[in-house]
Amino acid sequence: MKLPRIGISAMLLAALAVPGAVWAHATLQTARPAKDAVVAAPAEITLQFNEKLEGAFSSARVVDSAGMEIRTDKAVLDPGNPAVLKLALPALTAGKYWVEYAVVGHDGHRRKGDYAFTVK
Repeated sequence: MKLPRIGISAMLLAALAVPGAVWAHATLQTARPAKDAVVAAPAEITLQFNEKLEGAFSSARVVDSAGMEIRTDKAVLDPGNPAVLKLALPALTAGKYWVEYAVVGHDGHRRKGDYAFTVK
């Protein structure tokens, strides 16, 4: 069955009219320390996403330059802003570290990412 041109146009317009949140996934907006930053040892990692996260399915960890995971408590959502994931850190020594995160936004899709920073 061939759709008339008006039918195809109507379907395209309907698809574009769906709110952007349906198509969006949790995306990292800002991080402290920032990607590639050289900083004094931070007390915590703060990851700000573009949407609210599902705390039970979102996590973060820090790995040192030898590939060893830094022992921490579980990452938690900021009670005042569920789009922010925080990870308290022990005292870090000088060196390069990688932050690895896996988060689930309200749309149910899992997103992973990582970045590095250096402690001076």
